[in-house]
Amino acid sequence: MRDRVLFVVVLTVFLDLVGFGITIPLLPFYVKPMVSEEWSGTVTGMLISSYSLAQALATPYLGRLSDRFGRRLVIVLSLLGNAASMVLFAAAVHYQVLWCLFVSRVLAGATAGNLAACQAAIADVTDKKDRAAAMGRLGAGIGLGMIMGPVIGSMTAKIATWAPPIAAAVMALADLILAAALMPETRPVREPERGGHDAYRGPTRDEPRKEATFTEIVSDKRVVTILQMYFLTFMAMTVLNVAFPLLSHDRFGWTGEQVGYMFAIFGVSGVVIQGFLIKRLSARFSELTLVECAAALMLAGLLFAAFSMHSWMMVLANVLIGVGVAINNPSISSLASKFAREDQRGTVLGYAQSTGSWARTIWPVTWGFMYNRVAPISPFLGAAAGAAMLLGVALMLHKQAALASEQG
Repeated sequence: MRDRVLFVVVLTVFLDLVGFGITIPLLPFYVKPMVSEEWSGTVTGMLISSYSLAQALATPYLGRLSDRFGRRLVIVLSLLGNAASMVLFAAAVHYQVLWCLFVSRVLAGATAGNLAACQAAIADVTDKKDRAAAMGRLGAGIGLGMIMGPVIGSMTAKIATWAPPIAAAVMALADLILAAALMPETRPVREPERGGHDAYRGPTRDEPRKEATFTEIVSDKRVVTILQMYFLTFMAMTVLNVAFPLLSHDRFGWTGEQVGYMFAIFGVSGVVIQGFLIKRLSARFSELTLVECAAALMLAGLLFAAFSMHSWMMVLANVLIGVGVAINNPSISSLASKFAREDQRGTVLGYAQSTGSWARTIWPVTWGFMYNRVAPISPFLGAAAGAAMLLGVALMLHKQAALASEQG
């Protein structure tokens, strides 16, 4: 049962990210024929933000639905919604209907909120000692999806403009069939209470502790610092989704296929570092040291992209940013779990992820507007400022930790 559940949920998140990776590198090229030149970047950013906003709002709701109605049902319905969103995307591209493109991205973001149900299913079927490894497989599925999505998108785009989203829809439908056939219901069952009521499906533990309020969470200055770091991380990262394809096309004539390969390189960096190297790096260096190094790499990559004069400089910029992000994200997640009180760990991590989601909602629109209305270089300089602030926050926290250690 455990193996079947792991297979289905890893495949599900893999295909979620494949669909994301197929569409994002090509999105600026799809938008260009639908709007005027001066609005293409802004509209692209709005499309990306609509996906992130829908995902941020849907994730907790789908998690609650999986507690009430079961993980299997939520996963199957989300796959159906994912396939429908890709079909809408293909229709919007073929007939050049912008509002339909927005509807497809909102639906795709909402159905990608099934991550909570997938994580809950893994928790249902694994012991505590095996859970981290199982969650690691989920992370590997996400990383591989980020690699394969741009590659598949670049290859199928040669057939027709509508072919990449149709390929994503076909894969989602195939996963839907597998999930319906193989995925068992994993939600724990508690025996009915005395009085003859039907069996209640829900947690087997006692009543949960009272949730901490946001005010209680942010009363710890270290947690506030972690939330700032999450926000600044995604402030720097999101420029890749909007401005990187536009600048590489306008400055060097790159096609959607070439941009897709750059996103695949970004994904490879994440899989290699998070899958093989981060354990060794974290054993040798503190999380704050790793965040400082990661922020410096991201800052260097963003400046390379902004002032690139040759194509190889854009490639190098992409690698530097990819390596920096791959080192940074697990490091700040580890910091968040250490700074949080044991009884508030899940809540703190939830607020941290939410902070990242809101950053992914706000900044793509900002970068697209700046690209069109200020200067093509301006989004990269703004993102570089975010990376510089991230470096400054990490250095400040490192200094405070060192002083506390000396006094203690």
